[in-house]
Amino acid sequence: MIRALRWAILLLVVSATAKADELSIPHKLPTAGDAPAVNTPVPAAPDKAASATPQTAPAAPAAPAASSPAVTPSAVSAAKAAPANGQTVTTPAAPAKPAVSKAPAKPTGIVLKTLADGTGSFYFPVGGNKKPVEVFTYQPAGTDASTPVIMAMTGVDRNASTYRNDWIKIADQYHFRIVVPRFTDQDFPGSYGYNLGNIQDPKTHHRLPKSQWTFTLVNDIFNAMRQQGITTQSQYYLFGNSAGCQFVHRMLTLLPQPEVKAAICSAAGWWTLPDTDQRWPYGLRASPIKVSQSQLAEYFAKPILIAVGTNDDDPENRLLRHSKGAMAQGVTRLDRAENFFTTSQQQAEQNYMPFNWHFVALPDIGHSDIKMSIYAAGQFSRFEQQHEFNP
Repeated sequence: MIRALRWAILLLVVSATAKADELSIPHKLPTAGDAPAVNTPVPAAPDKAASATPQTAPAAPAAPAASSPAVTPSAVSAAKAAPANGQTVTTPAAPAKPAVSKAPAKPTGIVLKTLADGTGSFYFPVGGNKKPVEVFTYQPAGTDASTPVIMAMTGVDRNASTYRNDWIKIADQYHFRIVVPRFTDQDFPGSYGYNLGNIQDPKTHHRLPKSQWTFTLVNDIFNAMRQQGITTQSQYYLFGNSAGCQFVHRMLTLLPQPEVKAAICSAAGWWTLPDTDQRWPYGLRASPIKVSQSQLAEYFAKPILIAVGTNDDDPENRLLRHSKGAMAQGVTRLDRAENFFTTSQQQAEQNYMPFNWHFVALPDIGHSDIKMSIYAAGQFSRFEQQHEFNP
């Protein structure tokens, strides 16, 4: 009797232990199809090609059968963390989001905003940390992509919008598209920043990147207009008076093969002579850009008209440079223009280079942007018809 009672107690203990063990085993999440495989590797981040296709997120686990006990969030967490059959279950990471590639910013296309009266403007990007250059334009009625282009360079005031407006009646008369870049004194300070092409840092005298040279930017602006179909002209006319003339003749001296059809340069306050007898910036000795003999020959062969007013002869003009190098060129703008032309002609003859320049001293004209612009437009119109200047 006692022995039978011991066996009954033992059976009860074993049964209770088995029930406890059964309750202590965590419930597995369903593994049919949508369940992650054991030791599944973490998906690699998609490459650029794959990033174009949206990634499909893994399907949600199927709901447990009706007969299965309810699974609480805490039980799910425990099930994910607990080992199964002695193996380590690796939970896959969430699919990686497609990487967003940060391509370098490209220069924006020209958005030419033209008003009903034909005036307009657009912005052109500049290298470095400089702001985009605002470019002012005018197109007469009937302008199309074949209309000849004049790139007009401002004087010392850098007043591009006013300068553009001064060309409106002239452009209407001769039917030219006018383009005037605005190189502000803030971004292109002083004569180094504008008249001398922004080639050098004025403090260190180190050469700046070519993308920041004002000479290069003028050519790039025209090429961008051509590439975007604004103009079908392969070349442009280049004009500058006073500080604008300083810009023009140095650009043609230093920049190899610009897309310039012909140029008019009038009334510069001082010049860079095309020889190495004088030190930069009054000559080409120690110039920041070496000018080869072939480049100099192309310069002399370019159709260029040097102009000045006979009354532009005030030696005390407040804007006239009076440094030693400038005074060696003459005491007035009239003297200096004549000296520059004569020196250039002699240099071409000494090196047996073709010389396709002209010089004119216009009677009864002083230092006047408007009068020189009117004269220049007439000469460009003549060149358009006859392929040469006739001063």
